[in-house]
Amino acid sequence: MAGECSLMSDKLRILVVDDEALVADYVADLVEEAGHEVIGIAASGEKALEHLERSAIDLAILDIRLKGHMSGIDLAQATRARAIPHVFITGSGDPSTREAAEATQPLAILQKPFSQARLVLVLSQVMRRDHPLP
Repeated sequence: MAGECSLMSDKLRILVVDDEALVADYVADLVEEAGHEVIGIAASGEKALEHLERSAIDLAILDIRLKGHMSGIDLAQATRARAIPHVFITGSGDPSTREAAEATQPLAILQKPFSQARLVLVLSQVMRRDHPLP
C-alpha cells in the first residue's frame, strides 16, 4: 500500500512533476531539505506515469500545466486511482482551472510563487496525516 514503508521511516517518497526544470529542481531541493526522498522528477504527465508504474510513491507534487498531452489535472486523477495523494503547485490563477484542480481533491494548492515554509508545512501535515489541509 502507498505510504506504509516510508511513513514508518518518517520519510515521504515524493514525485515532483513540473514542466519548468528550475522550478522542479527547486521543489526537489526543498523536499530533500525537509528530510524526504525525491523518487523522480518529470516534466510531462506521460513521464510521471512511468514513475507511478515502477516506484512506490507517497505523494505527488504536480504543476497543472505540463509538457505533453496530459495536464496536471489529468495526472492527479491517475494518482487518485492509485491512492496516492497529490498537491498542486501552480502559476495558474484562472478560476475555472482552479475549480477543476480542486475537483481532484488535492491535499493543497500552492500558488506560484509559493513559500518554502508553506510547502514544508504541507509535507509535515502529510506525515501526520492531518487532512484536510488549510
